[in-house]
Amino acid sequence: MTDFQITGRKVLIAMLAFFGIVTAVDAVMIYQAVHTFGGIETSDAYRKGLAYNKRIASSAEQEALGWSQDVTLDAARGVLIVSLKDRNGAGIEGLVVSANIGRPATNAFDQALTLEDQGGGRHEARVPSLGAGTWSVAITARRSAAVDAAAVYQSKVRVWKAS
Repeated sequence: MTDFQITGRKVLIAMLAFFGIVTAVDAVMIYQAVHTFGGIETSDAYRKGLAYNKRIASSAEQEALGWSQDVTLDAARGVLIVSLKDRNGAGIEGLVVSANIGRPATNAFDQALTLEDQGGGRHEARVPSLGAGTWSVAITARRSAAVDAAAVYQSKVRVWKAS
């Protein structure tokens, strides 16, 4: 039977191996964190921050309208359905509705959608390429299709697509 001895050389090799493994794992984790999330939640954040009080006022106006929404994702047909109703439950007609759909944690799968009016306050858009899981939908409704038309209704909801 041989005697096992801990020598300075063995301790040095063990410590270098330990810290080498920790450094390698940290490097992989940092690389994955930096390259999987762009970090941009909103473009032009400074200007939007300056208009924050205006945004609060428009939120109060939207709340006073008493509108409600129903957002569903029909996975079988690959269709996003948005229904907007007034405080009495009647569908709101004459709106131009658009939406941005994407994953909550990354902007890699974001899609801009223009929903088609189906009547009765119901609007639909085809989204055939969505994978399973949670999707974030930002809805904007305007009175006209003009580029500078003010939004009369905005909302952000999450929908689930089963596999």
